Amino acid sequence: MSAPPLAAPSTAARAERGGRGWLGVAGLVYLAISLLLQHRALGDFAGSAIGRTSTDATGFTWWLAHTAHALTTGTNALVTDLQHYPVGVNALWNTAVPLLGVLLAPVTLTAGATAAFNVGMVLGPVVSGVVAAAALGGIVRSGVARATAGALYGFSPFMVAHLQAGHLNLVWAVLPPVLLALAHRLFVRDLRRPWLLGGLTGLVLAAQAWLYTQTLAIGVLMLVVLAVVLAVRYPGRAADRLSALVRAATSCLAVFAVLAGYAVYLVLAGPSRPRAPLRSPEYGSADLANTIAPTWLTAIRPVPAPIGMQGNLGEQGGYLGVAVLLLVLLTVLTCGTAAGIAAAVGAVAWVLALGPQLFVAGEPTGVPLPWRALVKVPLLGEVEPVRLQVVVTLAVAVLAGLALDRFPRPVALVAVVAAMSWIPADAQRTTSAAAPAHPQLAGQVVETWPRITGDWYGGADPLRAQIASGFGYRLSGGYFLGADADHPLLLQSPWNRYQAGAALAQEWPTLAASPDPAETARDLREVGVTVVLVTPRPGDDPTPVLDWTRRVTGSEGVPLEGAWAFPLAATLHG
Repeated sequence: MSAPPLAAPSTAARAERGGRGWLGVAGLVYLAISLLLQHRALGDFAGSAIGRTSTDATGFTWWLAHTAHALTTGTNALVTDLQHYPVGVNALWNTAVPLLGVLLAPVTLTAGATAAFNVGMVLGPVVSGVVAAAALGGIVRSGVARATAGALYGFSPFMVAHLQAGHLNLVWAVLPPVLLALAHRLFVRDLRRPWLLGGLTGLVLAAQAWLYTQTLAIGVLMLVVLAVVLAVRYPGRAADRLSALVRAATSCLAVFAVLAGYAVYLVLAGPSRPRAPLRSPEYGSADLANTIAPTWLTAIRPVPAPIGMQGNLGEQGGYLGVAVLLLVLLTVLTCGTAAGIAAAVGAVAWVLALGPQLFVAGEPTGVPLPWRALVKVPLLGEVEPVRLQVVVTLAVAVLAGLALDRFPRPVALVAVVAAMSWIPADAQRTTSAAAPAHPQLAGQVVETWPRITGDWYGGADPLRAQIASGFGYRLSGGYFLGADADHPLLLQSPWNRYQAGAALAQEWPTLAASPDPAETARDLREVGVTVVLVTPRPGDDPTPVLDWTRRVTGSEGVPLEGAWAFPLAATLHG
């Protein structure tokens, strides 16, 4: 029989024991790095949200607040009509991160939802890095090497890009390294308790289902890829383990069905779910140029970034660089089978991350790529392929750990250079999370102007006012993924007559044409709106919109903190 592909059991056990003392130290170092990266938020932890754009941070903050609100009021945290009333929103089709919402609820209830969001953003890379370092316990012997690998994973260009975009769901990248550790036990080491290992795998996958389903799909896909790579490399071992793996898979599915069955129902058949593809699969494709060209989020930039790259900055985290590519080559040549397997899986993930066709410096080339074959696969086809770069990052971390195990050989020195090439720049930003509270709107259904949108800067600000008001009122609009009877796909609430009239009034105040005020009022009443809330933006003359709103509601309006409220069918509370 061929030698095992990774560390032998006795070697793995010694490696695990040798590194346990490093994990605590590594975690503290990671925490210091994370706090240093986010130092701009530390002085106003409850008033400024981590992230360069406000809307995604606002969306996550809203869901954290909503989860805590649901826990204290006994309402449904997973299907809610607090947005997009009366249709409602399906949490599992949105970035609701309900597991984090529960874990961070004590922070939310004591320090506020913005503070909870910031805590999650600071701790996400830390926990991900610690888990990655621990996952390498059976593969990499040196505790220092594992700690370095964990830092590479936790503060990689992939992670730093999603930190600046405010993507709380993606900076908690715990699943890939956990699956690596479980796969090592399932496919490589002695499989003495397949039922237990399968159950643990089901537990981990279920936890991810309650965190973010897109990462779940990526994890399952790459677990299959790893199994295939190992089976091709060691067909005899695969045959020997088949019976035990079947038992493990049965246990995994049973545990997953019990713990995540409702999540699967919400995704596949739940209310308000989208009934059309979310976006073109090419939207979420990685750019080949990003492989060697870092963004301004990386401190050392030997190759200038192109003027444009595919995707927004939050999805441009695929930088490897010449030093890392050299590390991959040397590690595969000198560090044995484990390096070859890690590189093979990482290469598959890298190719898949490029999407259905090749993009170079933002330009489509028309060259078809393997992801094209997965576009029609249910659920998996909704994944933004660029996010498979988290697996590429983990593969690089494994290779760096294996190389550093051989210090002071030349390959270890290359690993040090590669790690230095990924040092993040001091470029993280924050956005204001300040919002007025409107307790006078308690019990109302509110139409807002400006309307709630997914615009990066300020588009979802009315959600923060709802949070500040303790969810005392519902919103007819919202920022979400969903559908209604007339729209198989919504990325935010649709335009209505009132909003069209307000837009006309704001942009062309002298234009006589506008929707009929009586019909507009009737439309608002039909969806249950009782109050129109106008929040003037700095620098705008609010008079035309206020006049339009008075014509629609028949009310002179009530001044609130930074806003005007116009009752439509109910009286405001004093």
